[in-house]
Amino acid sequence: MVQWIVSSSEAGQRLVGFLKGKLGPHYSARQVKNGIENNLCRVNQRLEHFASAVLARGDKVSYEISALENKVKVSFAFSINDIIYEDQELLVFNKPACFASDGPEITQAIKNYHQKWELLHRLDRETTGLLMFTKGMDFRKQMISAFKSQKVKKVYLALVDGIPRQTSGIIDNYLGKLKSYEGQSLWGSVASSHEGHHAITAWEVQQKGTLATLICCYPKTGRTHQIRVHLSEMGHPILGDKQYGKFFICTYAANRCLLHAFELSFVHPTTMKKIVLQSPIPADFKQSMDSVL
Repeated sequence: MVQWIVSSSEAGQRLVGFLKGKLGPHYSARQVKNGIENNLCRVNQRLEHFASAVLARGDKVSYEISALENKVKVSFAFSINDIIYEDQELLVFNKPACFASDGPEITQAIKNYHQKWELLHRLDRETTGLLMFTKGMDFRKQMISAFKSQKVKKVYLALVDGIPRQTSGIIDNYLGKLKSYEGQSLWGSVASSHEGHHAITAWEVQQKGTLATLICCYPKTGRTHQIRVHLSEMGHPILGDKQYGKFFICTYAANRCLLHAFELSFVHPTTMKKIVLQSPIPADFKQSMDSVL
């Protein structure tokens, strides 16, 4: 860990530019930015995830150069064991962290497995768990209708900062796009349906630690970043969420947003049988639970 104190002449610089100047030509701006986004940088002892953060005179900036050098790129490896369920019309895949649902890695792997599978919905890049694909236009339309009418029941696990005062609750409001930051859209609560979309999340405490809590979330709607925004605005952002959790009480440095799509239940439109599917909790999520609960 190397540390610098921002001088008067350096005040006003963006974090990535400041670090690039200190680290020299051995590291690209992209490498430095990736390190910031992956918990390698602290400003005044707090983790800083935004490369564009503006520094002030006297700020103490620390950076883990050795971790940056040893950072290994995550590779994608498709396995038949990652298929949780499959029939003639539906496939449910256990999505790993750090890959986009519609990105080239997952898209190509599923295409190689079978040409005709089409992505039905999306999980955020860092979210793990159950991801659905369909075959056939009629079946697809029926599943989309089931999602819209809230007939597909979803359960997510989230490891959040702090301890909620209540043991359960329902967040019911409207969510809309507030702004773009670092190339990503930031969503939040808005006043009415004219500005956003209706969003409902029920939640329940599962296990408490000293400074963190495991929560079960039951989203009734499927808005962009819904669970992440709702928990953050409740005062308990998900550990590792760089977009909606700038400041944390818990000092545990999660490598990603610890949100897991744990369970899906619905009536199969063709067989009319109830399907209940669960995804195993990932190893890094379990390790984080062991560390904070």
